[in-house]
Amino acid sequence: MRGEAEQHCFGLVKEQLYTENFFAMSYEDDEVIRAAFNEAKPNPSASEFPDFIFKDGFIEHFIVTSSSENRKGATMAREKSQIHREFQEKVNKSIENVPDNGITIQSVQTTTHWHKTHSYENFAKSFRSNFENHVLSLNKYEGPKKHGIFMIEYTDMALKSVKNYPQDLMTDVSYGDLLQRENPAYRLSRDIQLLNYIYERRADIEFVIFVNESGFHGTLVDVIKTQNALEIVKLLHEGYSFHCAMIASSESGIGVIVPDDLGDGIKDE
Repeated sequence: MRGEAEQHCFGLVKEQLYTENFFAMSYEDDEVIRAAFNEAKPNPSASEFPDFIFKDGFIEHFIVTSSSENRKGATMAREKSQIHREFQEKVNKSIENVPDNGITIQSVQTTTHWHKTHSYENFAKSFRSNFENHVLSLNKYEGPKKHGIFMIEYTDMALKSVKNYPQDLMTDVSYGDLLQRENPAYRLSRDIQLLNYIYERRADIEFVIFVNESGFHGTLVDVIKTQNALEIVKLLHEGYSFHCAMIASSESGIGVIVPDDLGDGIKDE
């Protein structure tokens, strides 16, 4: 069976197959996507491409990051692992220092760590390199691939967007709701650079689904047919600018510890 991350992302997309999340898609394309998520089953070969298989194609999941990366992986992932180790060490120390009698409530929290290595440039590089690596796996795949879907997930919550307006726009007149602030979370359907990129790779993959679990701003899903990606670009006019906000991570927990003579041992809440 596939891992928890793949199953989680698959479920998010399946719940949000709304027309407003489909870009440059015909009615027939919509039906292909809906059928894929209704029929697809996890690949029984857990370590092999792709993650999910349906009658006429596949769904392959991968994660991209806006953090810096090297041979050891993404900086943010390593920093989060360190935070988790710190949390576990504090939990273990807290348990070791529990009094011998009485019910004790223990609270554990790590220090807050600010992740400082995020940028749009890192994100675009991660997107391209992961895309191309999975195309290499696709080229070796001998199963059904009439309809190929890359399900690309971003969970860092750092990348934000802002709509660009013409520099010569008059400032002393009203524009109704045309200047209304949009959801600032990043969306692939607003990114001219990467829309051009997936159009260039249209012979490799038919559909790209981009999933952004953006925390406070909700989960955003963009379903794009790569062959028609330039049709989206036509509508973007001045386009969008992208930047990364400062984000931080920490872990905390509260536990109730009950001695053996008062209950069944340690109980967590």
